[in-house]
Amino acid sequence: MAVDIKDVEQVAQELQQKFDDFKAKNDKRVDAIEQEKGKLAGQVETLNGKLSELENLKSDLEKELLELK
Repeated sequence: MAVDIKDVEQVAQELQQKFDDFKAKNDKRVDAIEQEKGKLAGQVETLNGKLSELENLKSDLEKELLELK
């Protein structure tokens, strides 16, 4: 069975096209994940700030309670 060069070229082109399609879809998916990661990092930073504020308020309240005793 002889393999024609045109057949090999066609298969190679089809594989390249499928790879390019996959890469384009995957790049979009990765970009979406990175954007979501950035949003989550911002939310975590905000929550950490609020947690610090709450810890400070808790400490202040504990001090006031000790002073009242």
